[in-house]
Amino acid sequence: MSESLTEAQIVEAADFLDQAAADGLPLPAIPDAFAPQTAADGGRVYWERWSRNHRPAVAWKAAVIGGDMVLAPFFEGMVLESPASMAASDFVFCILEAEVAFRMGRDYAPSDGGHSEADVLDGVSNAYIVIEAPNNRYGGAAVMPSMAADGVGNQALIIGPEIVDWRSSDLAALPCQIVLDGEVIAEGRDERPRPIEVLVATINEINNRGMTVSAGEVVTTGAAALHPLGPTGPREVVIRFPTIGDVELSLT
Repeated sequence: MSESLTEAQIVEAADFLDQAAADGLPLPAIPDAFAPQTAADGGRVYWERWSRNHRPAVAWKAAVIGGDMVLAPFFEGMVLESPASMAASDFVFCILEAEVAFRMGRDYAPSDGGHSEADVLDGVSNAYIVIEAPNNRYGGAAVMPSMAADGVGNQALIIGPEIVDWRSSDLAALPCQIVLDGEVIAEGRDERPRPIEVLVATINEINNRGMTVSAGEVVTTGAAALHPLGPTGPREVVIRFPTIGDVELSLT
């Protein structure tokens, strides 16, 4: 098992990535002397970076990597309504993910013992199908701990149609496709996250960090279908959940 980074190494890694990002993308590999070897340490590096230039979150993503839950916020301007348009040049290495997301209808503050599934679901105002479009700012070759140190590629979340009957639906079994320029390039994964379980775990993990999830914030819950698009020019992206509708993104 890899040893955790010391606090001094966390600071070194954060300093390195902050300077690298200021110098321009793509990001270089983090030097071995302080490179995170686990997603948990990558998350610590990202949290250190965020604390230096703190902006309020408007939405959240979570990833479970090697048994570690890694959180990343989306900030103002990163959450768009479908049909959306973005510059393809914003991405170093674009990843396309079809997901289910939830908007919270009330605040969730840290609570002794955490929030139960029933408590969390009682506070959901809406559920949606979404495109999450991570940006591997290392250029596609980074391992996951390094991605975690860069917010797991947090770049854009595009909100699509509402799932009206989400409470009675098997959200983990919804059929879905990723359609690129009119061609189906990926379909629903067999081993996909269970959206409600991810939602509950994410709310409680945010609380464990001492933060409140506020009414209106959106939590997206992991890829039901995924395609690593890579460096790209103009493309038309559709995430299709046939029983619900389409989410549309134009990369221009």
